[in-house]
Amino acid sequence: MIGTETEAINWIYSFSSSKSERCLAHMHEILAKLDNPHQKLKTVHIAGTNGKGSTVAYICEGFMQAGYKVATFTSPYMICFGERMSINNIPMPEADLVKYANLLKSSLPCSTCAYTPFDIITLISFLYFVGAAVDIAIYETGIGGRLDSTNVIAPLAAAITNVGHDHAEILGETQLERAIEKLGIIKEKVPLFTTVEDPDLLAEFEKVCKEKNATFYQVLEDAELISNDSDGIVFNCRGDRYVCFNMYGEHQFKNAALAVGILGYLGLFCGFTEVSCQLQISNTTWQGRFEQLQEEPPIVLDGAHNLEGIQALIHTLKKVYSKYKKKFLFSAIGTKDVEQMIRLLSEVAEAITFTKGTHLQSVAPEVLLKYDGGYFGPMYEENPQRIFEDYKEAVELELKKLKTDEILVICGSLYFISDVRKYLLERRRFSN
Repeated sequence: MIGTETEAINWIYSFSSSKSERCLAHMHEILAKLDNPHQKLKTVHIAGTNGKGSTVAYICEGFMQAGYKVATFTSPYMICFGERMSINNIPMPEADLVKYANLLKSSLPCSTCAYTPFDIITLISFLYFVGAAVDIAIYETGIGGRLDSTNVIAPLAAAITNVGHDHAEILGETQLERAIEKLGIIKEKVPLFTTVEDPDLLAEFEKVCKEKNATFYQVLEDAELISNDSDGIVFNCRGDRYVCFNMYGEHQFKNAALAVGILGYLGLFCGFTEVSCQLQISNTTWQGRFEQLQEEPPIVLDGAHNLEGIQALIHTLKKVYSKYKKKFLFSAIGTKDVEQMIRLLSEVAEAITFTKGTHLQSVAPEVLLKYDGGYFGPMYEENPQRIFEDYKEAVELELKKLKTDEILVICGSLYFISDVRKYLLERRRFSN
């Protein structure tokens, strides 16, 4: 019997996180035993390399402002585990996690070797959202799409934000192979929305949608970015103007436009009539995504954890903080193209400090430093404290020496961003 949230989380992560062969048969089997809770939910399915979480946040905001009870399934979390399964942006309470973990545990077969922690979390979310009688549930895929645990749902609409380089060892070495895996979320007659622009990929998208009798929407054909600066983003989409005050960057324009397209469709064709009016997504926020924690001198947290994320971060910094010297505190996990990420940062950085988060796959800071062009240069000789095993020590030093004409950008692994964000918020709480 699971009695506490800690026990529930430990039980979830007692399952193997890697499988040599993946399929969804075990998911369908246990769901049938649970009376198919996923079939009792109205859902939206979001896949893509980057931007899934932000797109989910925009859609959630649109539904909430229209008065609907909306559930979101995202990963990873920033502060507490329950964030992964939120309702109206309120994380799943500890008591509910314990309740539904026990319910699932009692229903699982004796042999559970087929299940991963992500499978278990997905199953718990179905039980929780059905029990809470939500109006709509927005699901973000974990990896890929075709064999992702979430791909048991039959959504009202599906979306693919983009196709990047992540998880090539699982999804395929080429961009087309990875796109095909993500296109595995497409169901018969379920519309697909995307902001992908690559002509070769779009041809594949159109082909798959045609095979599935699914309407295909290229959202950016009806959207135009008006401004992108320190005041946020302004864009036109389908004849209406939208403003996002708390989200920055051209990539956020694309995510927001994608959400507008999906919300408009659901309002017109799926009975959510309240969201068919002018949508108010201006106050949408998403923790750890170009999140400004201090104005002067500015401190920004950004979960840029892959090549595409770093490129978007640099582009946004040039637009929003063009007058500031850019200093970075960086950590990453070993599954990413760390060397290339650091090389991109070094092109715009005044300085980069390297540290290590709590994730088991965090790369040692001395290894990160070797990828930086300043490793053998005068910068290293003048400032040997560029590597820290303890990220808290690194944060304290960077805050102490930050000047008025500088911006500190803390970026890299989302797990690292979660660590730092919790630490900074605690630090602020005790200093007040």
